[in-house]
Amino acid sequence: MRSPSCFRARHLLAVALVLLAGTSCRVRPAPAPPPTDTARLYALLLNGGGLPAQNYQSHLLHVRELRAMLTRMGVPDARVAVLTSDGDDPGQDVAVRQTQPEEEFWLLEGSRLEAPLRTPIVYEDSTVEGTVLAPATQAELRRWFDTAGRTLTSDDTLLLYVTDHGTRNAKDLGDNAITLWGVGESISVRELGALLATLDPGVRVVTVMSQCFSGSFANLPKARSGRELPDGKTCGYFSSTADRPAYGCYPENRGKNNVGHSFHFLDGLARTGQLEEAHREVLVLDATPDVPLRTSDVWLEARLTAAAAAAGQPLNVYADLLLRRAWKDQGRFEPDIRLLDDIGRAFGSFSPRSLAEVEAQAQQLAASGGQLRQHGKAWDAALDSARRANLDRFTTAHPAWRERLAEPKVRDLPQPEARALTHDLLADLGPATRKDTTTSNRLRRLRTQARTAREVSYRMEVRLGALLRMRTILLGVAGRVWLADDATAAERDAWEALRRCERLVVPVPGVRPGAELARPERFPALEDDVELADGVLPAWMGIQFRQATDDLRAAHGLAPGAASILAVYPDSPAKAAGLQAGDIVVGPPGRPFQERDQVREWTMLSEVDTPAPLEVLRDGRPLAVTLLPKPMPQKWPKLAAPPKVGAPAPPLRLSHYRGDATAAVAPGSPHLLFFWATWCGVCKASLPELDAFARERGIPVVAVTDEGAERLDPFFKSHKGPFPPIVATDTDRQAFLAYGVSGMPTFVLVGADGSVQSYAVGYTAAKGLGLDGWAWSKRPAAP
Repeated sequence: MRSPSCFRARHLLAVALVLLAGTSCRVRPAPAPPPTDTARLYALLLNGGGLPAQNYQSHLLHVRELRAMLTRMGVPDARVAVLTSDGDDPGQDVAVRQTQPEEEFWLLEGSRLEAPLRTPIVYEDSTVEGTVLAPATQAELRRWFDTAGRTLTSDDTLLLYVTDHGTRNAKDLGDNAITLWGVGESISVRELGALLATLDPGVRVVTVMSQCFSGSFANLPKARSGRELPDGKTCGYFSSTADRPAYGCYPENRGKNNVGHSFHFLDGLARTGQLEEAHREVLVLDATPDVPLRTSDVWLEARLTAAAAAAGQPLNVYADLLLRRAWKDQGRFEPDIRLLDDIGRAFGSFSPRSLAEVEAQAQQLAASGGQLRQHGKAWDAALDSARRANLDRFTTAHPAWRERLAEPKVRDLPQPEARALTHDLLADLGPATRKDTTTSNRLRRLRTQARTAREVSYRMEVRLGALLRMRTILLGVAGRVWLADDATAAERDAWEALRRCERLVVPVPGVRPGAELARPERFPALEDDVELADGVLPAWMGIQFRQATDDLRAAHGLAPGAASILAVYPDSPAKAAGLQAGDIVVGPPGRPFQERDQVREWTMLSEVDTPAPLEVLRDGRPLAVTLLPKPMPQKWPKLAAPPKVGAPAPPLRLSHYRGDATAAVAPGSPHLLFFWATWCGVCKASLPELDAFARERGIPVVAVTDEGAERLDPFFKSHKGPFPPIVATDTDRQAFLAYGVSGMPTFVLVGADGSVQSYAVGYTAAKGLGLDGWAWSKRPAAP
């Protein structure tokens, strides 16, 4: 669900609260420049699509939305060009994915009937209301630059929008490509830069690109001008880094509209008219793995990387040294910190202050997501085998259906006949499967496990994307310290020129009537997903196997599910049970495996630490063994995330500044942790109510900050009014990480039993401290 206020509104609220508290805000965002004159604004909208099957409808919807928005802005039609797929050719060129009408079609997935009986993709002709389309080819792009492009003059602005697929250049990530229309058609960074170079050098080009690996096109300034330092005439916004796919490449998003970078960006632009503001909103609201960034972000990281190499240090180490300088005066970077906090809260994460913190979390998330993907594939494989076996049993028991489903008869069926056949088949197969309760329960459990593993794996990837967004913000802070202290004047001028270019403002077009943006649901807490992940961990036996050959089964009279052991892993349950390579697994005593690969399913569904007897053959002789299945080896991430209410409070390791924090947080002592900062005006606004809570409840408040004495001493010399007597410092941020702090102030109430009783972030006069069971009589009533 969308946060009730965007960054701007949150900042204004913070300013108001600071003024109420009798202080002044140190940082205010620079005022937005005036809107660009639409008479000087041109737009080039590009969607190549490649081929019809991969030319997704969502791309066309993006183009239509932006085209309508430009009209509402007042941009003349003659200044807007749309190059999409095959242009005005009436052929069907865009894929409209159809939902499967049969609810139980999943029983056929993974079988030979899935492909011939699945509802096919429907194709339509690309159209954009009131617009003559041109084909998205290199030839047409060149034609536009040779004609319309040559009419642009100095001080004109070209908005270049791309919603498409992108390809990664493994040899040079600085020269990735955009997919165009047709087999092998594409345009790379260098090729597009050469086209931009044909424009008047004074034309400002601002790109918005949502294709995979789009961050590579942050190199367009150099590709256009040939200069090492950008001149501020070419810049843009991108859905992801040069080495990462965008949201459309994830199966979880296929067939979905109104999700991802492009839709959120256009939604923000429609309401604010500011590309910069739209970018900030995407960072917080886009619940996909995208890592949105700007040209200035990529350029600044490249300069930091070069500076780190010159200093003989890794980038993370070098940048963290710069961040330490920055955090000596965190008030200078309050908007960046607030943005970090907003992203952390949106994705149930912490708010980092160093690249070391991000790196540690990112490595664990990537590893866990990879493991979950592998588990998902294993559950899918077991489910496919079980579905195929179920279908085989059904057709064996129903000869008429075996005849109707013979390979030649189902291949290339006309759609009406395929739909009728599917309906009739599932009308018989569904009840037959449900009647066999053992098989039905197996299938449903396998399906649930596979789906849960995929969903949790995807959310881990989203969390990783959120961390990488925060990494970009931190690098931006470090880069600005480097610019101020270590860069040349020419480098500072180049960065300022890029930032001016990126701050494109257009007349606010307003949201198109009827346009609905999918609002993300509240992102699940990491602890909840870890609990789900534990539930999909398959039991582990520790063998590598293959199906026993027909000759081997015939020689020993074995059932179809017998499996030959190829290898036994060290320190595995199979090794402990004495299994060896060359053994043949028959199945549980008296219940030989009847289905191909059934040993996999049996292992995965076994109860952990519950003895599981098996019959095997060794050198042709029967042998009884008992395994003790163990959980699949896995270490889930210990990420910094807010503790759940009711969970044990994480241990604290604090340094004393004033008062006795050790006694206040000792076991058996209820206490309220108040995470704050000297620059945080909202924290100061909460102090009167915080003081009232401590007095009325008799519960000590421990004020925890990551700032040192050099910041605290002058603050307390000038601070007037109430403040908790116990102040502790956490300069290594272990407490901030342990409690998943993603915004200040944060209030954590810990009970006498050591459990978290309440956890609240932020403060307003109407909401108060947000502690369960607490109401302050002097707090203003909510309107």
